[in-house]
Amino acid sequence: MTTQVAERSILAFLDGEDSLEIDNIIHSTAGAAQFGYSGPLVGGVTVYAWAAPAIVDALGEEWLDHGWSDFRLRRPVYPGDEITTRVSRSDEGGYEFTMAKETGEVCIAGTLGLGDAEWLGDLALPQRRDPVPAADPTTLLTPENLPLGEDMPPMAVPISVEDAESYADDLARDPDSRWRGADARLHIGWIAGRPTRLLRHTWHYSAGIHAASRIQQRARARAGQTLTVAGRITSAYQRKEHEYALNDVAIFGESGGLLTQIRQTSIYQVAAR
Repeated sequence: MTTQVAERSILAFLDGEDSLEIDNIIHSTAGAAQFGYSGPLVGGVTVYAWAAPAIVDALGEEWLDHGWSDFRLRRPVYPGDEITTRVSRSDEGGYEFTMAKETGEVCIAGTLGLGDAEWLGDLALPQRRDPVPAADPTTLLTPENLPLGEDMPPMAVPISVEDAESYADDLARDPDSRWRGADARLHIGWIAGRPTRLLRHTWHYSAGIHAASRIQQRARARAGQTLTVAGRITSAYQRKEHEYALNDVAIFGESGGLLTQIRQTSIYQVAAR
């Protein structure tokens, strides 16, 4: 049996420009239509960001510094959908969360916990950690040139307090003071988006879909520093004509400390529906 402990609702909105000129055309009306979707897909990490208030209400501030999430994106979210996050606790002490539409259709479902996740040891830690400039031009990512089992070129990511606040305001729509001021934390949605940005540091693809994430917070992640994001594509497969890749990413603070580890499962070649 589970008991609901926190809830939050938000009206979904498009988290970027509705244009075919964007990096990922699946997030535009015309681009999504090419793959058989009825509207532009809201970015998966943005949807996850909307869960932050309910998650922190349920598990506390400690979860942001040393906690984990494991979730799958089960259905598309479109602008105008009312999305409700519900966090529940089981009799055994574990936590579950869902993000669902007004109709009850579940878009994201997953589990949460404090401390280290049991799967943490499965995440690869890249050895290559010295940032390099972004590729110019980037290379089209295909199953033939996917760098399977290789460390990717790392990137440096400066993130100011002002940029962190803008993310919380504009994309997460999260007014909490923890994302603001001299000691501002980095929002969980911003952190969850780093694997995609690391791929696009070297490669490009016209349309992609975030399918799942495992995220382990290892230490407090603060704004106002330059992070290093490094990673490795650990496996790949095809399912229903989609091409999937598993990207294990580590985020390091300016002093070199490990802040977050993520395994993101993404579709980098989307098949038409």
